[in-house]
Formats: sequence, C-alpha cells, structure tokens
Amino acid sequence: MPSRRAAPLLAALLALVPGPGRAGEILGTVRLAGPAPRSAPLPVHKDRETCGGEVPDETLLAEGGLLANAVVELRGTGGPPPAPVRAGLDQKGCRFVPHVQAVPAGSTLDIVSSDPVLHNVHGWIGRATVFNQAMALAGKRVPRVLPRPGLIQVRCDVHDWMSAWVVVTEGPAVVTGPDGRFAFRGVAPGRYTLVAWHERLGEKVAEAVVTAEGAATVELRLDGPR
Repeated sequence: MPSRRAAPLLAALLALVPGPGRAGEILGTVRLAGPAPRSAPLPVHKDRETCGGEVPDETLLAEGGLLANAVVELRGTGGPPPAPVRAGLDQKGCRFVPHVQAVPAGSTLDIVSSDPVLHNVHGWIGRATVFNQAMALAGKRVPRVLPRPGLIQVRCDVHDWMSAWVVVTEGPAVVTGPDGRFAFRGVAPGRYTLVAWHERLGEKVAEAVVTAEGAATVELRLDGPR
C-alpha cells in the first residue's frame, strides 16, 4: 500500500499514462441517384426442369433508391490486412448465390452446385482466367484460393444468363443489403477513404473522419445507368 504522502504523486503519474485507444465506427448508406430502371426477368432457354422459365435480373436492385449489392471497401487503415476467410459460391435454380460478395485477398472460395444439371463456372479478372470449373454433380465442392485483389466476374459457360461477382479486396469490405446500408465497427480514430463499387454503376469515393466520441456517417450516391 502506498503511503498517504506518495498517493498524490502516484495519481499524477497515472494520469500521464495514455489509456487504450477508443474505437469508433463508420455507418453509411449507398443510394442510386435518380430513378431505378425496371429490370425484366431473364429468359431461360435450357434445362427448364431445373432452371424454370425465367430468373430475376439481379444486376441492379435499388428499392426506394437504396442500392443493394454494392461493395464498400475501407482504405487507409494503416493496420494489417484482414485475415483470409472461407467463402462459398453456390448454384441454385441456375442462379449464382450470392450474386455479389467481397472477400479479403488470400481467401478460399468453395465453388459448389445444388443443381442436378451441368454447369461450368468460369471466373476471370479482365481477360485473365482465375478459375474454370465444370460442375456435373449436385453437391460437388471445388475450393479455389484467391491470392490477389481484383474484380472477378463469374459466368456459366452452359447457361449464359448466369452471372456473379467476387470482389477480392486488400482492406476490409462489406456488401450492402436491400436497405443499402453498410457498417465498419472497431475503427480507430482517423481519416479514411471509402470506395463503393457496383457492377453497373462503377465507383464512388468518399472520405470519413472517425473520432473517439461517436460514429462517422457517410452517404454515397452512384449515378444511374445511361
């Protein structure tokens, strides 16, 4: 136990020791600027017993202007890159599920099929093929490591209406749901760059300043297709 005389000195010294940094958060919304065009279902012309007569067009979903399937990446953290994860890409009713996902570089993508028909899952960045895998049996699982950042466009070489995107990122990233919202939690105070990407609307960049007192709020608006 410190003496009464030493107690004030000890208290003064403790006041000079910095406490642990408080983490903040970034909360935001991605919106479509202008009215959302109506998307007609995509016609099915093969394997209708499994695929049905049509499938929804998921390339632009913006209910009430709130944009789904936008990838928002947080840059400028200055910390280590996010740890790789194990993700999945399924084929159900001749649709890729999920339509858009974001994973850190180094992650493993498990390509699976729930359909009892032949699919061929072909993913590429630009013109370079990343994977090209025939899926002839329901329940088959093929893992593929995604070592480098990039936008991987995925198509089925058998059913030409099927499409998806796997966005491989260097920093933390999230995909907006139907409400267009996103959140990054546990963010250290500082200035950050947010990059929103959408398959038909391109990119939008914004800045966010996080303080220890509360959340930074950001709204990103992407111009509609021309």
